Amino acid sequence: MSRSLRVQSVALAIMVGMSGAAAFGDEEPLSADPTIQTIADQAQSDEQVQSRVEERLRTDGRIDWEALAVEVRKGRVTLYGEVETQDQKGMASLIASTVPGVVGLTNSIIVDTAHSKDYRLQKAVWSALRDVDALRQQTSTLRIRVNNAVATLSGSVEQPMQKKAAMKAAQSVPGVAKVVNAIQVRKAPTQTEREKLSKEGLQQVP
Repeated sequence: MSRSLRVQSVALAIMVGMSGAAAFGDEEPLSADPTIQTIADQAQSDEQVQSRVEERLRTDGRIDWEALAVEVRKGRVTLYGEVETQDQKGMASLIASTVPGVVGLTNSIIVDTAHSKDYRLQKAVWSALRDVDALRQQTSTLRIRVNNAVATLSGSVEQPMQKKAAMKAAQSVPGVAKVVNAIQVRKAPTQTEREKLSKEGLQQVP
């Protein structure tokens, strides 16, 4: 092969290579919107932190967790509800601040030594739910709020019958004018799902 032919061959190979590179360069890999993915990850993280804070308040034993509510946004925890003393309010902050993932805390708990009528009704509704055999193992997944004698039930249970039982129990409490049943029915996770939830740090259904 002559020198001129070799030069032409090399030039042709370079041009083909550059053409292929340009073609590949025009292709963009498919990927999810990073902004959407970040928002989804943050929401999941906040749910995990909220679950951990609620679990810690419930199992600590030094505070009346049933009268409290927890909200988490970007790792910042806000506590709501009512307690009888300033010490209990401070204890709630202390307990919540020890939970992994908490980056900030706002304590909006109200100290009410007399306790309002709604607070007493809320306690009575909790007591009524605990007296129902079908709900005794579900109280950790339920939430109750009473405002102007209207009781709102939320959280989750494993069977439709349990949702109906909670509604009936709340309606039986003297002084409750209305019951809003926002409880969701969710099947209990399998053993494999429990292991996955445990690894992810999520609260497991007892």
